[in-house]
Amino acid sequence: MFKGIRMRTNELAEELADFWLSAIAGAGWEDRLTILREVDAQLAADIEKRSEYEAVCPRFVAAVIEQLGMPQVDCEPQAKIYALSAFPRHREAAKAWSERVLGASPSGSSAAIGGDRRRSPRQAVDVISEIWVHEQRASCQVVDLSKGGARLLLRELKASPGTAVRLVLPDVGVRDATVVFRNNVGIGVQFVDQPSAV
Repeated sequence: MFKGIRMRTNELAEELADFWLSAIAGAGWEDRLTILREVDAQLAADIEKRSEYEAVCPRFVAAVIEQLGMPQVDCEPQAKIYALSAFPRHREAAKAWSERVLGASPSGSSAAIGGDRRRSPRQAVDVISEIWVHEQRASCQVVDLSKGGARLLLRELKASPGTAVRLVLPDVGVRDATVVFRNNVGIGVQFVDQPSAV
């Protein structure tokens, strides 16, 4: 039984890597990290079982790195990507670069591509709220929330990855955030003030 699950996980990861390779190969490491975060967010929404989602994402990252030829780590976004791989040799390369250059392990080395967004457990919610994008206010629906970020249904305004936004959260107040992914129904945001790692 577990062998079949592992095989499906590996096949899905390889198929995803094949599909996204042309977009990823032509991008720089910062853009590659953004693309991988967008894919991660979509997988989180599409895969019902959290354990399956957490199995697919690191294998997908590993397959992408392998298809790129596993270039030597030479920048922080690349180290963050390598740190998310299922393959120990990729994680070790990220750690070696980070210790050599930064004196620390790369941030974002959680099991999922979303990095800081995944350090805290996500909680499904269904809350109507308000968001400001480029000084424009709009209604939005918060569909999941963690200490590190949130996923929102947002139809009135367009907000691309990297856009600074301000979000009103019930029982929390106003939070400044940055858009980390966008799809045709909404956005994912990462809060500017992240919780301290434990």
